[in-house]
Amino acid sequence: MPRKKSGLKCAKCGQSFKMAMHLGRHMKTTHGQVSAKPLKKNRKSAARKKRPTGAAAIAGLQTLSLDQLVELIAAARAEASRRMAELQKAIK
Repeated sequence: MPRKKSGLKCAKCGQSFKMAMHLGRHMKTTHGQVSAKPLKKNRKSAARKKRPTGAAAIAGLQTLSLDQLVELIAAARAEASRRMAELQKAIK
């Protein structure tokens, strides 16, 4: 069974295309005409760019300097050690 030829036709020369992108390229290269429609932007990728990525971004650590990060890690380590000591006392 032959495929149905559905597509887009050039208004100037009548050449047919299967994809709008191909018609747009034809109009630009052959007839020097640029589409009046603005290009669609991928909304998903734009939304993803706004979201923080990775644990550091989610925790808000990207804006900290290296010295601030070192201090933060040392404080977290000290807090973890303190809590471990409390847990060990509670177990005994």
